[in-house]
Parts: sequence; structure tokens; C-alpha cells
Amino acid sequence: MNLRAVDLQLLVAFEALVTELHVTRAAKTLGLSQPAVSHILARLRELFGDPLLVRSGNGLAPTARALELVEPIREALQQVRKVFDAQKTFDPATSGDSFVVRMGDMNEFLMLPSIASALEREAPGISIVVKYLPPLETVKALEAGEIDFAVSAELVHTQAIRSVVLLDDELVCIMRKDHPAAKRRLTLKAYLELKHINTVQSSADTRFIEQHLPRDAQRVIPLTLPHWLAAPSLVKSTQMVAAISRRMADAVNAGGDFAVRPLPVGLKRFAWRLYWHARHDSQPAHKWVRELVLRSCQALS
Repeated sequence: MNLRAVDLQLLVAFEALVTELHVTRAAKTLGLSQPAVSHILARLRELFGDPLLVRSGNGLAPTARALELVEPIREALQQVRKVFDAQKTFDPATSGDSFVVRMGDMNEFLMLPSIASALEREAPGISIVVKYLPPLETVKALEAGEIDFAVSAELVHTQAIRSVVLLDDELVCIMRKDHPAAKRRLTLKAYLELKHINTVQSSADTRFIEQHLPRDAQRVIPLTLPHWLAAPSLVKSTQMVAAISRRMADAVNAGGDFAVRPLPVGLKRFAWRLYWHARHDSQPAHKWVRELVLRSCQALS
């Protein structure tokens, strides 16, 4: 392919089209008219010798060739953006940048107050958008540039994803302080005889307890939740127990309303980590936010 025939605007438009999967929305993203984007799509099809995007329902669907191209083109555009970003000086006090962070509600509860307070002091113009994604989708979103950071534990990812430890933690069992089980050591047999509140935000959440139980063991689970933060109030008003982060247990148990016991299932301690894509390693704003998040969480230790 003759690179002189490749206009950078074509690649920018391709990225917008495969992201939006709609000519009108892509035109709005690019700040162009719909006919102009339709013309660019025709040029892209001629350039790559493939339809790239075909009609599907009310929008467009990428062809196999488009799916092959999307990541290399995004990487190429990111490198170009880095060239121009490197020329800019970053001042957190005046920055108006926005960052998308993947967090679960337990991470929000534990970490966001400290992070938000630090941002308010040091970078009042920076905004954070928090969203939740299951682990596999989190890695895909980091690779696709759909999110800037992720806070999670034990993500399985490619070499392109970087991470740093924010906090160490472990899961514990909480129950009412006057619960009959609080009067004795919590053995595995006694644990399995209890009624459990289970938190399942995605299919990967079985890694926390179920995969560590003996093959023939099964918990009694009358209530399953999509969020962690509801568990303590439910435990407080029922005879059920719940497994939550020790750091979360310490925070909600300031008044001594709960008995906190080790989980008798052989779980190891784990680390909450901050994840990002390697393409952002040297980007000044991204690096500054990473360091702020790390400082804010280390202050919680």
C-alpha cells in the first residue's frame, strides 16, 4: 500500500465508525457532516478493498477485516497522539481532563473518598467517571481504550496491561455480634451450616469462595446480591452471614455491631491493584493520576 495515499483523517474516521457503528453518530464525534463521513467510508472501503462496515438493524456491523484492523489502527493513532501530547505541559491545578475508571462498589466505598479529596485539593478541574465491568470486559476495555484505569484484584490480562498494588486485603465472614455462631470458633462444618448472603457481580465472582470449597461442599444461599455494600445492613437485621473485604468490615464495624471471623475455606490474602494500558505509561496526565491514586490508597494503610 502506498502510504502517500493514506490520509490520517481516514484512520481517525475509521476509529470513530467502528466505535459508534453508526454514520450519524460518528459524524457528530468527528465534527463533520453525515455526507462527509459517508464519503470517507467509501474511501476507506476502496483503500482496504473491503466493505468494512455493513448495515445491521439500525446501525452498522464490522466485517472480519474491520475487526482485524481496529486494534492496529487504534495503536497507530495512539502513538500519533502521544507525539502531540508529549509537547504539552500538564498542570493538574488547571487541567480539565476526564478519566474513566472501572471500580466495584466495594472499591468505591474504600478508596474513592480519599481519591476524590486529593483531586479536590490538587486538581479541581479533573473529573472521574466510574463504571463497573466484569473482569473479562474490563481487560478488553483497557485494551480498546474505552477506560483509562481499572481497580480490581487478580485480573488475568495480556502483557500490554500494567498494574501496581494499591492495598492488601482479605475476605472475612461477618455476622451479627449476638449471632449464635459468634460464640464459637468458625469451622468449615459450622460455616456451611449457616445461611449466606452471596455477592455475585459477574460469573468470575465464584473465584472468591466456591472454588475453594471441598468438592462435595455447598453453601446455603437464600439471598444473592449484585452489590457488596448492601450486605452489612442485611446481616445486621437477619441471621444470615456474608463474606466481605476485611477493610470494608473494619469500616462498617466501627460501632461494634458485627462479629468478624476468618473464612474457614483456605482463602489467601489478595491485593487490590490499579490497572492501565502500556500506551499510557509516559502520558503526563495519566501518570499524574496514577500516582495520586497510589498516594491516596497508601494513606489508607
